[in-house]
Amino acid sequence: MGDGNAFDFLERPPRTKKPRKLGITCVTDRSFSLLQCEQIVETAGDIIDHMKIHDHVGVMWRWDLEWLQKKNAYYASQGIDTTTGGIPFEIAFAKGLVPEFMDRIKEAGFSSVEVSGDSLDLPQSDRTASIRHAVERGLGVFAELGRKFPDQPLDPQEGIDMGRQDLEDGVHLVVMEASEIKIVMRDGGDALHRITEELGPENLIFEVGINDDWMEIGKWLIREFGPDVNIESVYSENAYIIEAMRHGLSRGIDYEYFHQFEGKNLPMVEMPSGK
Repeated sequence: MGDGNAFDFLERPPRTKKPRKLGITCVTDRSFSLLQCEQIVETAGDIIDHMKIHDHVGVMWRWDLEWLQKKNAYYASQGIDTTTGGIPFEIAFAKGLVPEFMDRIKEAGFSSVEVSGDSLDLPQSDRTASIRHAVERGLGVFAELGRKFPDQPLDPQEGIDMGRQDLEDGVHLVVMEASEIKIVMRDGGDALHRITEELGPENLIFEVGINDDWMEIGKWLIREFGPDVNIESVYSENAYIIEAMRHGLSRGIDYEYFHQFEGKNLPMVEMPSGK
């Protein structure tokens, strides 16, 4: 695509440009072929900041190293960073192979790696050591807070303390697990607001998840934290919807863009001069 846009005379709401610290969108690569990578970049590359290549079995056991290197190199050439999902890391941790795993992540050309303990108990000392292994190899780190199947809400102070430690250890972004967000949406409370206030919105990214309620989670996040909230786990076909929601121009956020015109005298449309 060329520079600019076809309707540049229609002033758009403010939006930060890449590389961004706020308003980040991390999209999920669902086993894309190299051709599919090119297709999604053609239509949405300007609104995708990170690509999470999360196909657990594919990353670990089916895709060869050279193919992964090609995929990561292509995304990098288009200004899109790549990361893994957390499950491959957790398997490496369970097998005692974290250093070897980080070596291979670097060799495969990933920009970042996710360190999580949402399916296994990951002691803080092991979490810190894993993050530092990644940072020493020049990798960015997405460190996840919360569990996939929580039986109680995340304690906000616990989240703050863990997030502070992660940032001190050098993580790029602290990830808030979608399951934890849904508990707050359902039960209320200020846990996520307290964590965001203490850690800083530029250091957090929130999962909308892959279930049918992803749009409701996205709407809640944008309304609670503003259009520049960092969002991840977005399916590629939904990236443009998240972008439209950031502008208030989606049914998913009730077309809030138009609220600014309510009760105002709008300019008249002049009749054309021709007959």
